[in-house]
Amino acid sequence: MSKWPLVKLGEYCDALTGFPFKSSEYSTNPNDVRLLRGDNIAQQYLRWDGAEYWSVTKLEPYSKYLLQDGDIVLAMDRPWIEAGLKLSMVKEKDLPALLVQRVTRLRGTHKLETRFLYYTLLDQQFTNYVKNVQTGTGVPHISLNQITSYQIPLPPIEIQRKIANILGSLDDKIELNRRMNETLEQMAMALYKHWFVDFGSFQDGEFVETELGMSIPNGWEICNFGDVSLNFNSRRIPLSNIQRQERKGSYPYYGAAGIIDFVDDYLYDGVFLLVGEDGSVMKDDGTPFLQYVEGKFWVNNHAHVIQGTNDVSTEWLMLHLKSTDISRYVTGAVQPKLSKGNLNSIPFVLPPTEIRKEFNNKIVSFFEQIRSNEKENKYLAETRDYLLPLLLSGEIELTEAQEQVEEVLANA
Repeated sequence: MSKWPLVKLGEYCDALTGFPFKSSEYSTNPNDVRLLRGDNIAQQYLRWDGAEYWSVTKLEPYSKYLLQDGDIVLAMDRPWIEAGLKLSMVKEKDLPALLVQRVTRLRGTHKLETRFLYYTLLDQQFTNYVKNVQTGTGVPHISLNQITSYQIPLPPIEIQRKIANILGSLDDKIELNRRMNETLEQMAMALYKHWFVDFGSFQDGEFVETELGMSIPNGWEICNFGDVSLNFNSRRIPLSNIQRQERKGSYPYYGAAGIIDFVDDYLYDGVFLLVGEDGSVMKDDGTPFLQYVEGKFWVNNHAHVIQGTNDVSTEWLMLHLKSTDISRYVTGAVQPKLSKGNLNSIPFVLPPTEIRKEFNNKIVSFFEQIRSNEKENKYLAETRDYLLPLLLSGEIELTEAQEQVEEVLANA
């Protein structure tokens, strides 16, 4: 029970649903304005793979749908999935962007700080509310009226700002780590392409033609993905929704494209690459759905579980697949599938052993830092989620919460 008065969200915020932009008029120019759809909203961040665009020359009539830095966006179709609520704040790097139908944009008013509002919606109570009021079985939906009818605690504006700053300092560090990981992966990918796509470090040597019609340095070979990977699919055990409800725990339960639940045991322990097998298999650009995971976890039967071998690291396999169009290896129109056999048949450029070891040594530090940042982010998020309901209810003093956050950040 909060010590602050409860008010209807809609009475203190500006709420807007998106416009039904016609897909036939979408732009293919990535320099145009992004269209923010429900599919672009993940758990506390926006993802733009497969983004659609709207021409800047057609922008003027839709200026009210332009998003701003700090806006809150919530998917109205399937607002909640097993991975969590599809809710995020818009950041400057996401702009310019337009709000599309079936997505709600929320902004605070002079009595409601927008970032404080965001944290009230991150609280588990709002997730429970969404799950209870959403309608529809095939595609669960929440209406604007249902969203704006939700009751939130409303402390004085200065208290709101202090709470938002305390929790926001943790999220700012999480975002910094996320951006650092993007940069590290880009650096690893640039090195991979320089060595194994452009052969930039080997241009002075002799090249030979392969049966695939590409030239590679003399002494290299074209092998198959299966020759440089180990497949651990045989360990997978799918659990039904009922079984997962009975086995709630702390270990991630992965599907083809992400975490879909948490269970009480694990099947794998280590660093693995998960490759979508069916359902979520291929992105719009033809590359596969991949998950680079570490630790103890469970996997259903919709993702291949892979590690590198033959002096090819798991990280190298990921970089290779991230730059590979797999469309010719995917079967099934209604239910796309990347079978184990087809995955194993994807060509792989394999250099001599010494070059393999040298490349692995060059990228290992990138991915060690990425995994370290991800572990830190998990701890930071756990700290935020612990403090969030205490701050919203007034059960913890602001100074005490601030001291805890400062200690966590000092040790991060």
